[in-house]
Amino acid sequence: METKRTFLAIDIEPEANIVNLLEGLKRTHRLDSIKWVNPEIMHLTLFFLGDTPIDQIPDMCSMLNSCVQEHETFDIELKGLGVFGRPLPRVIWVGVEFPEAMIKIKHSIDAVLEGFGYNDDNEKFNPHLTLGRIKFLHNTDKLNAEIQQYKTTSFQLQTVKEVMFYESILRPQGPEYRAIQRFKLKGC
Repeated sequence: METKRTFLAIDIEPEANIVNLLEGLKRTHRLDSIKWVNPEIMHLTLFFLGDTPIDQIPDMCSMLNSCVQEHETFDIELKGLGVFGRPLPRVIWVGVEFPEAMIKIKHSIDAVLEGFGYNDDNEKFNPHLTLGRIKFLHNTDKLNAEIQQYKTTSFQLQTVKEVMFYESILRPQGPEYRAIQRFKLKGC
């Protein structure tokens, strides 16, 4: 059975505040081993499916399209800087303040995908914008100070008008994301 590695996401169009934050972090951590995310492919993952049978994708797209079209557009706020991984940080991220509308669309998507045998742990749904993946960090105190500095900073507001269904192709230079389908929200 042929498969594609897939996920559903909301594309982020990083504005100057996010790009400047990323560039500043790159400068202050140039001696560390961190794989930085290209701003052109930044997104918030709603559901990572992983290996998806190619023959299921058309039916999935049809059902997801109907599901997403039932939801109105909504705004999200990219706010605060943080890390995953304790005691050693592994991922640097910007947080997401989101409305109930995002939870509703997430639940609708989960229900559709459950019909195809996919389960997502809603308890662990923690939308974030990954900036970098840490392999080695010389000075965690420097990163901790940056996290404190930007802990409550609001970086940008973005209106969500669509959900993307992507194929993820892993390459040595970084992942490549190919759009399978774009699902527009109501009125878009």
